[in-house]
Amino acid sequence: MGTISLWVQNLKQALRNLRSHGWQAGISAMGLAVGIVCLTFSLNWLWTETNYDYFRPGYKDLYLVQYNDSTRWTVSVVYNVAVQMDSLLEGKAEVGVVGMTSGIQVYPSGRKEDYFRASSLAASSGMVRALGLTVLSGDPEKALAMPGHVVLTESLARKIFGRTDAVGQTFETSGYGVDGTQAVGAVVADNEGRTFREYDMLSPLNVQESEREWNAFGLYMVYVRTEEPRVVEEAFSRIYLPQEKSYWKFRLIPLRTAHKVGYGESFLHAYFYPLAFTLISVLLLCSAVVNLLAVYTSVFLGRVREYALRRSLGASAWQNAVWMLTEVMPVALSGILLGCVALEWLAHEGQVPGNLSHVYVCFAQVVGAVLVLVVAGTGYPVHKVRRAYRFTLGGGVSAGRSHAWLLVVQCFASAFLLFISLGMQRQLSGMMNQDLGFEREDILRLHTGRKYWPGEEEPFDFKSIFYDLPQEFRKEAAAGITDAIALPADIFNRFSRRRINLLTEEEWNGKKDDRLTPENEIDYMEVPYAAFDFFHLHILRGARLEGQPEQDGVEPVMFNEAACRKFRAGDFRKVNLYVGSDDTGHNIMMYTTWTNHIAGKLEVKGIMDVRLSDFHEEERPLMWVGIPDRHECRFVEHDAVYVKHAPGRREDAEAAIRRVLRRFDVPEDKIHLMPLEQYMADSYKEETYYAGLLSALTVFSVLITFSGVFSMQLYSLRLRRRSMAIRRVMGAGFRDVFRPQLRSYLLYVVAGSVLAYFPAALLMHKWMEYFHYGETPGVGLMAAIVCGMCVVVSLIVYGQVRRCMNDKPVEVLRPEA
Repeated sequence: MGTISLWVQNLKQALRNLRSHGWQAGISAMGLAVGIVCLTFSLNWLWTETNYDYFRPGYKDLYLVQYNDSTRWTVSVVYNVAVQMDSLLEGKAEVGVVGMTSGIQVYPSGRKEDYFRASSLAASSGMVRALGLTVLSGDPEKALAMPGHVVLTESLARKIFGRTDAVGQTFETSGYGVDGTQAVGAVVADNEGRTFREYDMLSPLNVQESEREWNAFGLYMVYVRTEEPRVVEEAFSRIYLPQEKSYWKFRLIPLRTAHKVGYGESFLHAYFYPLAFTLISVLLLCSAVVNLLAVYTSVFLGRVREYALRRSLGASAWQNAVWMLTEVMPVALSGILLGCVALEWLAHEGQVPGNLSHVYVCFAQVVGAVLVLVVAGTGYPVHKVRRAYRFTLGGGVSAGRSHAWLLVVQCFASAFLLFISLGMQRQLSGMMNQDLGFEREDILRLHTGRKYWPGEEEPFDFKSIFYDLPQEFRKEAAAGITDAIALPADIFNRFSRRRINLLTEEEWNGKKDDRLTPENEIDYMEVPYAAFDFFHLHILRGARLEGQPEQDGVEPVMFNEAACRKFRAGDFRKVNLYVGSDDTGHNIMMYTTWTNHIAGKLEVKGIMDVRLSDFHEEERPLMWVGIPDRHECRFVEHDAVYVKHAPGRREDAEAAIRRVLRRFDVPEDKIHLMPLEQYMADSYKEETYYAGLLSALTVFSVLITFSGVFSMQLYSLRLRRRSMAIRRVMGAGFRDVFRPQLRSYLLYVVAGSVLAYFPAALLMHKWMEYFHYGETPGVGLMAAIVCGMCVVVSLIVYGQVRRCMNDKPVEVLRPEA
């Protein structure tokens, strides 16, 4: 009972003492809260990303077959390999094979006007056992073995029939691979959460005769459920491969990581962001705990007399340790409470990814770790106070540097985060503001393609008015609109390029098919002739493409610098190249002039200094092909109308565009309009979000660091007040006292920053591998950070020394007399 009463008294005293260092305790609590939330968020994020299919039963035993053809790893295999794997693994593992996922239109029989969109996944009957599907009705394995029968998910069955017991019912579909009347063979539970392969409906595999050839393009994926992946991989060595394919290699990868590492990326590269933020969050939390220890070490070292009084009244060293821990815990618990509130708010706003129940598991683990760190860390101020107490009994005076290493740790964390944060901001700003060789300011982009936007059931079909819109927009000159163009291909997006092979004249006259190698590949992009003037595309050398080729059988094109280097086209006017085939294996010359008018022989007219906005991959050799007006493009999902407006007239131009579209009966919710600069910046949404998040963490880290600096200097100067008073009596001035104090603290700042530079530079180097263009932060940036931190620390030292020097020496020395 006496122990509880003493603990209550200690707690009351701790709460009263908070008034004397309240702002320091507040920053410490806030630092703990930020560290706890960030580490919880990061751990949950990492776990979610590495357990992508965690909602599936037995996800740990579910794998995807990955194969390598000496060029890269991929998860798509040819049909012959998929069949052999199914046969070899029979009885050893559950094997399922899937083909393409198709977007189709679904409607009840005889009610085509009531259609809606769904995704159909072509799958073998083994997928039922491989995925562990929950069957609600019917026999899905039997259904997937019978053409004309399909397996519906629960939600799709409700959409079509209003119920789930729909086995034997029929409905109609329209779309690639699944067209006509379909019978429901079974209904399974919904594909909840995220998965590597989304679907609303499973349909039988429809294997074309051409897909049974060994040179067919791999479109199939093999899922394997097994508890012994090594045994399964050993069976892969018995797969029959033709002599020319004998170098193919196969292996298993967990399905939960296939969305990231399925195409050959290393684990570190694929999960760089969650790993990096987990590391940074650990550093931030450790910095917060260190700050808490620094604050209370300073507080307790200023109360050595109270410690001595407690010892004289019979309190043991252990009881004094409990007293000190009781003072620390209210701040630690306040930080945990703030972290809990912040986490609940983030969860309420939908900012926490993954399974919410796992978030609370991570939060409990982090809180437990924090409590252990705080309790264990309290041993540091306990040790320092006991040492100061014994030192005082011996008549000595402390040197005042009892926990300088804490300052080094906090300066390390602060410099580390500042370096990374400023480096990321510099990189993103450099990329987004770089001159890419075309005009992008004061241009609005009206999306008219068939790509679905979030929450849309069906986009508006702009096809009938696509080429009429520019002329209608030009009529709105009073609203600031100066020009408009309908662009059937997106020249700002790498997806709308095609890859082709170019051959020399000797290769063209020889065996072309044997010469189609990666060494003579090039990307080509179709550009309307009007776009050269509209976007002011930069031509480095030569002349721009004209509306008509100069001679029959010769196609005028333009290269970029990378293409010139690859095809040794320094004197581009003397280069004779021919089109081999495109990336689907077809000769481009076989296309009709309506869809593509490239002839056999090419004439390089000039060099374009235009770079695409995607800096995630190296600048590839690119060939620009001029196309006429009303040219049909394959990439209809990227169709767009671009509208140029006068500077400062964006709002007027947007209102005019919407007014014109309403005349064409375009629904307001189908109008997707944004500045061209924003559209291009969307390629870096992820990086921009992380850079902003990291900047916020850096601000907290700096606050926590300088709180610790203040606390340590407060303690250090408190111990040195008597020596400074004596020096003042002996004639020392402010500068004589200020310089030694400043020198020691600046040394700690520089030491922590130097230690932070190397791991921070390594982390930035890994991040920069994502981009071929880099604004790599060097030593100069760290030097600027060190200078900034030194200035702030100098101001704190100046203020504290000035405060001590303003005290009257007599009053400072009297208590010690």
